[in-house]
Amino acid sequence: MYSIKNRWVLWGLALMVVPSVAMMSGYWAELTEVQKCIAEGMGFDYRVGECIEGRTIFVPFSERQPLLVNSGILLSMLGLVLCLIGLYKKR
Repeated sequence: MYSIKNRWVLWGLALMVVPSVAMMSGYWAELTEVQKCIAEGMGFDYRVGECIEGRTIFVPFSERQPLLVNSGILLSMLGLVLCLIGLYKKR
């Protein structure tokens, strides 16, 4: 059984995983709503976040949620740096 006792590595791993999970959960929650609309034969307005009649234009998740995506990537990169510091730091 492996045990990570280095706090730098633990914080780094947490910062790499948690933002990614938050972004994926936001994306999948929205995708569920989109699929419900399509199953009802309607379109989905990505800008407003609701079902509408007719066709819609796709707007990428990163354009609709720039703060979530950009901060998540920055936090993940910080986590990578913390892991590297923890791995190179002498005990």
